[in-house]
Amino acid sequence: MESLMIRRAPVVLVLVIAIMFQTSTQICLGRQIPSTGISGRPNDDETSTTQEVLKSYWIHRDHPDSPASAASAYNTSSHSERIAEATRRSLIRADYFSRRVLDASSSENFDSPVQAVGGDYSMAVSVGTPPQQFIATIDTGSDLVWLNCKPCIQCISPAPDSPFDPTLSSSYQEASCTDAACTDFPSTCVDTGACDYTYGYGDGSSTSGVVAYETFTFTALDGSQIPVQQIAFGCGQNESLNGFSGNDGLVGLGLGNFSLPSQLSTDFSDIFSYCLVPFVDTTTKYSTFYFGVPETNISIYTPIVSNTVNPSATYYYVNVTGISVGGVSLDIPADTFDISPTDGSGGIIFDSGTTLNLLTSVPYEAVVGAFESQFNFPTVSNNASTVCFDTSSTTASTIVPSIVFHLQSVSGAAPVDFELAPENILSPYSETVSCLTIMLIDSSPSIIGNMAQANHEMVYDRVNGQIGWASTTCT
Repeated sequence: MESLMIRRAPVVLVLVIAIMFQTSTQICLGRQIPSTGISGRPNDDETSTTQEVLKSYWIHRDHPDSPASAASAYNTSSHSERIAEATRRSLIRADYFSRRVLDASSSENFDSPVQAVGGDYSMAVSVGTPPQQFIATIDTGSDLVWLNCKPCIQCISPAPDSPFDPTLSSSYQEASCTDAACTDFPSTCVDTGACDYTYGYGDGSSTSGVVAYETFTFTALDGSQIPVQQIAFGCGQNESLNGFSGNDGLVGLGLGNFSLPSQLSTDFSDIFSYCLVPFVDTTTKYSTFYFGVPETNISIYTPIVSNTVNPSATYYYVNVTGISVGGVSLDIPADTFDISPTDGSGGIIFDSGTTLNLLTSVPYEAVVGAFESQFNFPTVSNNASTVCFDTSSTTASTIVPSIVFHLQSVSGAAPVDFELAPENILSPYSETVSCLTIMLIDSSPSIIGNMAQANHEMVYDRVNGQIGWASTTCT
């Protein structure tokens, strides 16, 4: 049980990255996120030096300081409208996950989600020789790295930057038909020897272009540059993407062979972590992201579970053994979150790119029913797709029932607890209404989204196949 403090007229966040590398000295990307009058950004010289760690700062996609904000409706939309848009994105994303797992041809479809699984966060990337600068969506639910590229038949518009120009880069190299980067993609080799790719989506979106290799360059604080060569990426030349504007491409952090972590794992420890500020925080703009061994004392871990029926579903599945609300264990069948041995459906994943927490009917009804019975505020009807409450009489002493996901421990002993604090459970919809961050979905997998992960230090230890966390203050 914890107390709830309702913030009035909050500003919605959705994060953007400015990435940094560190070797024996701290290293940062050669691009700073453009903005006018940004304040409160951490100073690079105030951070500690850690060997082989990539560090970045994240800010929400709809924040006015985000490079994507010029292409968004942030300045003209209300808080409730932005919540509704985040809800829409979460549902579309969940639908794509389900389609991809169940699609009989999914093993031939590279995990390159756009609108359907486009994440809430973006990162600054520096590509080519000499480097060209871009802003790309980052996503734990996908693998492919791709950017707008010239010659552009139809590229993302509006976008923060001009498309990548291969003719200006001495390190650009198209993949040959025999390269793994071509044979492992759903690609087609043409008469010219180029390895072309095309990805289509259930909502009608598509992206296509050429599979290529490039150097991703990172710049040290002392001005020296750290090039990472031969990164396979999609040089996108024809993009038909619904609702995907304000970015130059996408960078996947999934478990597939061509995600950024997988391609950097030979140079850095195959671990990444982040600490997200609460969704409604109006004072702290930036969250942190690390790639490499983090400075952490995390001791709580749960195994990453493989979808053996569909290995191409390279999501971060975990094994939830139960859920409690307000300290009361719910009557949810033990196999509710199992992955189906028949078609690979089901399961539950941690996902940084989904805003809300999405549950299928059995756990959803149990959680919401228990919460409503313990939270003594009237429900209200509005345009939100989640259960909302009239919290106009809320005080600092108001008790919000805790919600705890019990997960399998790495040792196989007693389950470990992933606990949601009040700010993970309720989101202000207006000055007098707050809504649950938990939503019903018809399809699977279920999703523990970024609102639940806020104020948790999250560690994706891909070396040991486990995810760890610790409750903290990310602001």
